[in-house]
Amino acid sequence: MIAETTKLEGKRVLVTGGSSGIGACIARELAAAGCTVGICARRSQLLASVLEDLRRHAADSVALTVDLSDLDEIETFSRQVETALGGVDILVNNAGQMGALRLPENNWADAERFVRVNYLSPVRLTLALLPGMLERGSGQILNISSVAAKLNPPTESAYAGSKAALTAYFEAAAADLAGRGVTIHNFYPGWIRTSDEPPDSLHRDMEGERPEDVAVAVRRQLETAAFEAYFPEEFREIYVNRSKDVPAFVEYSAGWARERIESDPRRAVS
Repeated sequence: MIAETTKLEGKRVLVTGGSSGIGACIARELAAAGCTVGICARRSQLLASVLEDLRRHAADSVALTVDLSDLDEIETFSRQVETALGGVDILVNNAGQMGALRLPENNWADAERFVRVNYLSPVRLTLALLPGMLERGSGQILNISSVAAKLNPPTESAYAGSKAALTAYFEAAAADLAGRGVTIHNFYPGWIRTSDEPPDSLHRDMEGERPEDVAVAVRRQLETAAFEAYFPEEFREIYVNRSKDVPAFVEYSAGWARERIESDPRRAVS
C-alpha cells in the first residue's frame, strides 16, 4: 500500500533563518518542488543571494530582513509576510542559535538567549500565523528541533533545554489542533555541516551530515505529513534505547566526553 502524500506544488512557504545553512537548503528544495517561498533572516546580502536561486523555480518568492529574536516585532513581521505571500500555507521554524558550553561556563545569559531565540521566537511566530491557517482550514508547521532535545548531550544543556521546550510545546499543540486542518511536524537533525556554525571543541573532528540532505528529508516529511522525523534515522533507535535507562545514558555521555577530553585536552575549551 502506497502512503498518501501531500502535494507541495503551489504552497506558500515561510522558511525562517533562510539566508544560509539548513534554512537556505530547505528553501531551495521547496522552491524546486513548486512552492512559492518566503525567506527571512538578519543578513540582507545573504538573503538576496538565496532569493536569486529561489526565483529560478518560483518567480514570486520573497525575502524579508528581520531579527526574530526581537519578540515584540514578530506580529508586525507576520503581517508583512502574509501580505507579501498572500498567506502562509507552510511555516518552517528553522531560525535558531547553536552553541555548546560546559557547565559552569554555560551561564544564565546563555540559557536566556537560547530560550528566546530557539523557543519563544518560533512559538510567537506560530501564534501570529496560526489564525490565517485555521481560517483557511489547512496548514503545516514544521519545527527544526535537534536530537539534542531528545538525547541531552554534554556541553549542550542550554541549547538542548531550549530545543526540548520547543519539542514539548509543539507536541501538545499537535493534540490541540487535531482535526482542524493544521498539522505539526517536528524534525530532529543530528550534527550538520554548515559554513556559519563551526563545531564546538568537543565535536570538532566529527564530520556531520550535509544540509542539502537535511532539506530533502524535510521535504519528504512535509509530503508524507509525518509527525516526527530523525536525521539520520538511526537517532530514533538511540532515543528509544536511551528512554529505557536514562541514568545509564547520562553516565555513558559523561564518560564519552571525559575520554575525548583526555585524548585531546584542547577539547576541554568550548
